[in-house]
Amino acid sequence: MKRIGLLTEDPRTYFEILEVLREKGLKFVSLEFDDAVPAHVGVVITTEREKARVPFDDVVTDADPDLAVSKALKALSGEESVENMCIGVDPGHKPGVAAVGDGTVLTRAVAPSPEGVSEIIDLIVREYPCTNLLVRIGNGDRTNRNRIFNRLWDRGHRLEIVDERNTTTRSETPDEDAAVEIAMTPGYRPVKRQVVQPCDGELRNIQRLSRLESNGRLTVSKGLAARVAVGELSLDEAINLQGTNCK
Repeated sequence: MKRIGLLTEDPRTYFEILEVLREKGLKFVSLEFDDAVPAHVGVVITTEREKARVPFDDVVTDADPDLAVSKALKALSGEESVENMCIGVDPGHKPGVAAVGDGTVLTRAVAPSPEGVSEIIDLIVREYPCTNLLVRIGNGDRTNRNRIFNRLWDRGHRLEIVDERNTTTRSETPDEDAAVEIAMTPGYRPVKRQVVQPCDGELRNIQRLSRLESNGRLTVSKGLAARVAVGELSLDEAINLQGTNCK
């Protein structure tokens, strides 16, 4: 199989791509602009700024190093689309997301919020068109899980909830690793939207975080904490509202 070539004079890009290639255990070739691209290289990763300087037909660029490598893998495979794709989601305040297409891990990411998972999935589907898409969500962190579920349900995705026991790993990217395991684990299919109902412990934790974020100046009310828990407000917005109400 042909290899990925890495060709850039941008040190930051080089080392970010290098780290992803090594994490995935992919064979690659470091290239120089003054040298010809070897015959065993099938695709070249570079920056958008340097793309015009690369004397090769198959060149990929992306500001996100994970997506750049995913594009390169797609180019090497020569496939226009993926037949079956499972996207796994490890629920949490910042959920882990991973896409597995036809048995291969295509990309991994961390969403900025439970609602942000849907935007990550949109990006994945645009990058990897597929025939059959299934999204699997871990059953932990009930409140954030149901926020994720409902957003994706409203967008018409096929969804499963997966028992995520034994998916946690000790690594530098535990949420993404768990998402990969969730993507590859069959679950059950709910038939309706889920109830988002935070428990008292979650509300107390949000109140605790509000004290920390405000340097002890205030604690948001239970009502505001509930709005944060269900995604209506950010913690900063709740702190600002609480401060306004106290004046």
